[in-house]
Amino acid sequence: MESLRTRIIDVQRKPTKCPQCGERVVEIIYGTGEMTPIEFVLEYRREGMVGGDYIPRNPPIWACSCCGKRFRKVLPDGTPAPVKVKMLQNLRKKPASLIHWTDSSQEVRLDSESHHRYLVTVTTELGETETLNVSAKNEKEAVELASSLVVEGMVGVKGIFCLKTSVEEIPLQK
Repeated sequence: MESLRTRIIDVQRKPTKCPQCGERVVEIIYGTGEMTPIEFVLEYRREGMVGGDYIPRNPPIWACSCCGKRFRKVLPDGTPAPVKVKMLQNLRKKPASLIHWTDSSQEVRLDSESHHRYLVTVTTELGETETLNVSAKNEKEAVELASSLVVEGMVGVKGIFCLKTSVEEIPLQK
């Protein structure tokens, strides 16, 4: 019970769930500077906690995604285990197509026949290409949604204008 009150819990391996709240445990990413958690998710499309630039001597390497409890790896005798921390500079971005985007007007129509899923590939004025997974009524609305996501900076590309788009419908599975 004592370990539940501390902010950092010593463990021998990554817990599957937090012992305090039962939520999933994710990796702590160091070298993030002043980056906020939402900026990290939007740019890297990964789950993780931002750890800032300061890496303590015995760093915790996992954290609860809900309550923030942190977990430090130790050897069976209780001494700190040698660990390699995750650094932001070594992370690769996951594809934006892993995120399923929809607009608020589609949410009321999710179960209707007018609901379609599309893969929209956009190319920005800076030559960046990104594929987005979107829900829309038709191809035109899918392109509009993808373009608005790029303009609002929601997909982690530096460009803000879509010069070229291509659309492919994803067949619904029954």
